[in-house]
Amino acid sequence: MGQHNHDPNLSGSDKLILAISMTLLFAFALLIVGGAFLFGFAGLFQLFSVQYETKSSLISYIVLLIPLTLIFEIATMTFLIRILPRLRRRWIITVSRIGITFLFIWIPLYLTDEWIKGITVPLYTELIATSLLLVLDSLVEKKHF
Repeated sequence: MGQHNHDPNLSGSDKLILAISMTLLFAFALLIVGGAFLFGFAGLFQLFSVQYETKSSLISYIVLLIPLTLIFEIATMTFLIRILPRLRRRWIITVSRIGITFLFIWIPLYLTDEWIKGITVPLYTELIATSLLLVLDSLVEKKHF
């Protein structure tokens, strides 16, 4: 076997390059997800004639919606893990899962609409957006489980 002249530990400059690369990769991933949300909601709002004062209010809506959605996603999983094992009938489990998930998707949409003053989303648009997000959530969930 040959001798290795390379130290298995990274040098300082290699660590710096790696850290910068990982930061840029993470920022790029956030930009892609945020952009998808931004253009998705801009299209949905255009489709349902939702008026917003400025583009910055739409961006503020998305910037606030993403962390709220993540928080409520954790709450959804916690709630489902606690409630569903106690139920016995299959149809009650299915209806409960859909209802709880729908509610916990709608709450961040509602809260964001209430907190951002430059945009007003009608309730029916929130419910349609919630339904679309529920369908997308179930499609993603089916692929991973």
